[in-house]
Amino acid sequence: MRIAFATYPKLEGLTPSDQLAADQLSRRKATVTAVPWSASADWRQFDAVVIRATWDYYTRSEEFLNWLRSLQHQGVQLWNPAPLAAWNMYKGYLRDLEKAGVVVVPTEWVTETRQPASLERLVKERGWGDVVVKPAISASAQRTWRTKGGVTGEDEARYRELAATGEVMVQPLIETLVAEGEWSFVFLDGEFSHAVLKRPAPGDFRVQPRLGGTVARADAPEEWVKQARSALGVVQGPWLYARVDGCMIEGQFVLVELEMLEPDLFLNLDARASALFAEALLRLVKK
Repeated sequence: MRIAFATYPKLEGLTPSDQLAADQLSRRKATVTAVPWSASADWRQFDAVVIRATWDYYTRSEEFLNWLRSLQHQGVQLWNPAPLAAWNMYKGYLRDLEKAGVVVVPTEWVTETRQPASLERLVKERGWGDVVVKPAISASAQRTWRTKGGVTGEDEARYRELAATGEVMVQPLIETLVAEGEWSFVFLDGEFSHAVLKRPAPGDFRVQPRLGGTVARADAPEEWVKQARSALGVVQGPWLYARVDGCMIEGQFVLVELEMLEPDLFLNLDARASALFAEALLRLVKK
């Protein structure tokens, strides 16, 4: 069996986490090849294509969307499937989940047709303190920032500049996330695999390691896993992987993001996870 892990041009080979999955697939007689998603490749030569470190997709969103559609049109078996990946590209999926009853971080959606006169007015109308501002299509905390102690003139300028480029999300700063960290629950083919706890660097709110954040394997109570799983209840399957990111606030799991496009699955932080990933993929490919 031939499998492609879709990456991006600046990455040589695979991430350490994905390499473990490739090794497990190799032990199961499957060959894994890393191929940048934007490469001129015949994707039909592979039995399956797995979206992994396509980390520049948000800078080329229309091109990436066309790539998804092209693979679907060609009948290439893609994981996660093209319609699901396309839905997950745009963070408006949070509105779909909220309508379905999932508890998500409160969000104000700023569009071309609805742009509040100022960030300060928006914050006051919602009764929020410090807020986080980010694009509706983004990854790895790119162009994501927060206010501190009130909206400043610089904040207003950054807000207007970001809103001019596309839809923007404004959310209240989650103090629990800053103080205690953000949980990531990893699910493979519908089954819970493992959890990690991501903490921001002192004085920051972003948990990405490149920004000084830390990530560690962590054991979560079964009730927390159950609540995190509920965010997946409205997602149509089959799907290979999902990472449910959020935090616990007064015993309630609050969803920050549902990552089903190209998340780091932290397979290197759990002894069983890479094997579970390989087995899940092979089950789905053989169906």
